[in-house]
Amino acid sequence: MAAKGIRAKRMYMLQFGQEPVPKRISVRGAGEQVLWEPIIGAVIETSKGWVLLETGIGRRALNDAAALDVLYPGNDKPWGLPGDPLTVSLEQVGLKLSDLHLAATSHLHCDHSGGVSQLASASVPIAIQHDELEFALKRSRLEDGYYKPDFVAPGVTWQELDGDAELAPGVWAVTTPGHAAGHMSYRVDLPNSGTWLLAVDAGDLAENFTEKLAPGQTVQPDGLPRAEASLQRLLDLATQLHGRLIPGHDQLFWDAVRHPAGGHR
Repeated sequence: MAAKGIRAKRMYMLQFGQEPVPKRISVRGAGEQVLWEPIIGAVIETSKGWVLLETGIGRRALNDAAALDVLYPGNDKPWGLPGDPLTVSLEQVGLKLSDLHLAATSHLHCDHSGGVSQLASASVPIAIQHDELEFALKRSRLEDGYYKPDFVAPGVTWQELDGDAELAPGVWAVTTPGHAAGHMSYRVDLPNSGTWLLAVDAGDLAENFTEKLAPGQTVQPDGLPRAEASLQRLLDLATQLHGRLIPGHDQLFWDAVRHPAGGHR
């Protein structure tokens, strides 16, 4: 991955909703305590246009009671912004789907795949790791968190990646497999606040990084060592790049980095 060079212009942090997650899912070895975790994303202005990172949870899944009972088997269920969570979250920062140059999704669990069909309808290409797309389309199960009606939508333009890649000037995909077959995190270089590393599900909570504890859920049998290596990779990158390392599902952390007026720059 290249050192700091051309930077993006600004970044808005998005929250599409919130989901109830037993802590053991987020932190290996933790118990059954249910945490209400944010469903997050970001949208970044670059010299090539706006880039969306993560598509959130969709109204189709939120309204599918039978699927939700499998995806979230407890009494509590996730919630999303009224209407279409992706569209509404973009409207909150003055954007619409047609403003997007590119989108990306770290993996295709239901809390990250909800906007795929809307992006397809708006002809916005979606970057994803090849290994993740192949697994999701051929071997994924609802019991593993994959809601196929989201991502088998016709007309999706997938931009398949094979490892680290520059998505747009100042925005990078960082491969961090383990939690999912082809999970990726993101690096965003901004002009004033410097480098941000958005872990997504490579580390849900601050505790994953402070205690060096891998995520509790891995889809594949060999997922744990890969998840541990990915966690360490992000810690090393944060040190190397003097970056801000942001866990993907920590509500306190997400509230603390909520963008100022005009976005992070």
